[in-house]
Amino acid sequence: MHLEAIDLLDMDNPIHRVCLFIVFRNRIQKSLDETLVSWNNHKVRTAGNKTPNAMYQLSREQAINRGFWTGDPGDDLSEVSDDYGREFGDGIMPPADELADDPTAPRSDYFPSAEAEHEAGIFVNNDDEIQGIKDILGDFDVSEEDDNNGINVYVEATLRVEAFLKKKDA
Repeated sequence: MHLEAIDLLDMDNPIHRVCLFIVFRNRIQKSLDETLVSWNNHKVRTAGNKTPNAMYQLSREQAINRGFWTGDPGDDLSEVSDDYGREFGDGIMPPADELADDPTAPRSDYFPSAEAEHEAGIFVNNDDEIQGIKDILGDFDVSEEDDNNGINVYVEATLRVEAFLKKKDA
């Protein structure tokens, strides 16, 4: 949203969308991975200053020692239906009027075409677009640290791709 606000990103421009993906995907994943590690290793005061990792390991050991942990991984995910884990019949459900007011997000598997997805606000880069931009960028390092959270790298990538395509069309 920041890039759009400062007019560096136009989601209708496929070059901008693909460069956004290429430059920020790994940065975002790295941040998520660091957050996961930090969360799993932080101390929880109400649990005697144990970390979530320690609490899991201790509960697992107790379950093994008491014979509850069988090593059975559970249901095969490829064999379960979309209703897996939902309660039906006598299960507790919110009132029907509340369910009717629940927002539903658009899902890409419900759209007949990429154009329909785009009209719904879902922007999807296909593999050919991504590979094409990567080929144009060549050995340009999209993971370079720029002390601006990747914004300078994104701008440089879009400028390089746009310049290449203008030169190619000329």
